[in-house]
Amino acid sequence: MKGGIVFYETVFVVVLFLIYLTLWELKRRRQKKVTGVDPEVFDRSSDPLQQYMAKFSKFMTGYIVLLIIFHAAGVRFYSLFTRFPLLDNFQTDLFGLVVGLTGLVLCAVAQRTMGNAWRVGIDEETKTALITTGIFRYVRNPTYAGLMLLTLGVWLIWPTWTMALFAIMFYLFLEIQVRCEERFLLKIHGDKYRAYCSRTGRYFIRRGNRNRNR
Repeated sequence: MKGGIVFYETVFVVVLFLIYLTLWELKRRRQKKVTGVDPEVFDRSSDPLQQYMAKFSKFMTGYIVLLIIFHAAGVRFYSLFTRFPLLDNFQTDLFGLVVGLTGLVLCAVAQRTMGNAWRVGIDEETKTALITTGIFRYVRNPTYAGLMLLTLGVWLIWPTWTMALFAIMFYLFLEIQVRCEERFLLKIHGDKYRAYCSRTGRYFIRRGNRNRNR
């Protein structure tokens, strides 16, 4: 029974990871074909912090790939890959899958809503429109909120210390990147962005915003 659960856990995580990669790659290729501009701009930034974030993003990608391999292979190294007993069951695995899929749906909706304004990183060369419609009417960073849900879902499937460490580092990475993007958007869009921030939550729907949009 335990071996069967481990198999399903691996399938769940691999499926989530492949959907994530597919969403990003299809969106990137489609947008590059339509606009001629590669939306992957992390490596093109002149900001030293953004250059560091680009390198750290690659490190995190490699780290999660290794974690998937180690967890799937049943690696045991002290207690780093030991699952927390309370969460080590098939019901939690299913719940984690649902949470992860919800995060991916949120990312897909955000990508579609942003259209050609979608970027990975801060585009210093091309001024894009400030998107405040659709899902962005309720939260400013639905893509990052979706990625947080995806990471939470994976941790629920594999509730280990190594996966928890990844989640903590990833959340900190997103927080720093969001602050950088907010500073850039404020510089580009000024009062329009400031007003948008005042009425719209960073990751969650504000109570006043929800009441206004009923």
